[in-house]
Amino acid sequence: MNPLNIIVIEDNMHMSEMIQDFLHMKFSEAKVHVYNTGEEALNASSVHPDLFILDYNLDSHNSKSLNGIQILMKIREKSKTPVIFLSSNDSANIAINTMKYGASDYVVKTSQDAFNRLEIAIKNVLHSMEMEHDLKKQKKFIALLAVAVIVLAVGMIWAKMSS
Repeated sequence: MNPLNIIVIEDNMHMSEMIQDFLHMKFSEAKVHVYNTGEEALNASSVHPDLFILDYNLDSHNSKSLNGIQILMKIREKSKTPVIFLSSNDSANIAINTMKYGASDYVVKTSQDAFNRLEIAIKNVLHSMEMEHDLKKQKKFIALLAVAVIVLAVGMIWAKMSS
């Protein structure tokens, strides 16, 4: 399997370094790409992520930067890549809205167990991705099996008609 490709969108340099260190520690094979703004990440066309880790408030460098939900909506216009929010904003309404717009999970980074929750969220996403992959393989197998049954049935009918 190819290494996990993760885009982290975090405007706080200290926090982005912590996230990157954590990801390298827990998912050593992962390729982690860090961006200060969502716009920067969206313009990185050479990176095809398996997962986004996205902050909600992304305006510390530029007050006109899009927020996390706006970035999520732009991601959803082009892909179904899983997005986990990691934000200091503990508003239940914001967390609900991120999920409404397609986020896989919402982790409050100021909580004591934020990195443990992030690890669990990532493992859940990876498990879902693995299940989707397995389901696709099973669907292909079932389609091949159906073709084989049809060919066998046609062969049996042909044999009866020939005799």
